[in-house]
Amino acid sequence: MRSRNLPAIDKAPDGRRVSFFNALALLFPLLAISSNALALSLHDLDPAFERCEAIKSQHSATLPAKSDPFWSLGREQQAIVLIYLHEKSMERCTAAEVDALALKAFHQAVEGDRCFLDTLIKASATTLTQAQQTQLQQIGQTELDRLAGIKVFAQPFSLTDYLKLLGSTTP
Repeated sequence: MRSRNLPAIDKAPDGRRVSFFNALALLFPLLAISSNALALSLHDLDPAFERCEAIKSQHSATLPAKSDPFWSLGREQQAIVLIYLHEKSMERCTAAEVDALALKAFHQAVEGDRCFLDTLIKASATTLTQAQQTQLQQIGQTELDRLAGIKVFAQPFSLTDYLKLLGSTTP
């Protein structure tokens, strides 16, 4: 006799009834397989980067006015500042998508798989060397924030174009 608390879902091929809990137990491996198929990837950010690249292509390189304190920096420091500003502009451009992906990665980590969260953390690290970061500290965060607020540096820009322009200017 069947228990009233365990309703039959369907009949198995051999005619036996499959209980709700047995069917649920069979469903869990399928859910695990499908969640692996929906694995998080850095490629989930591709549309955001493509959007930012499109913004870059519409941007023409324009360095600050000669009266700007940017020009009081040495040439190497100017280049490092441009790298920093480029990274910051790309971070701002992709922030919403990165935050959404980070939240998904966090939830995945809470469930026991922190592999993608670690990957995301590594991918978000700066490309600047320790020596370059030290030079940025000497410039100061206030000055870096001021430069990052300048319109030409607020939107994504071509770092290559700016470095070429910097190289073609006289100190």
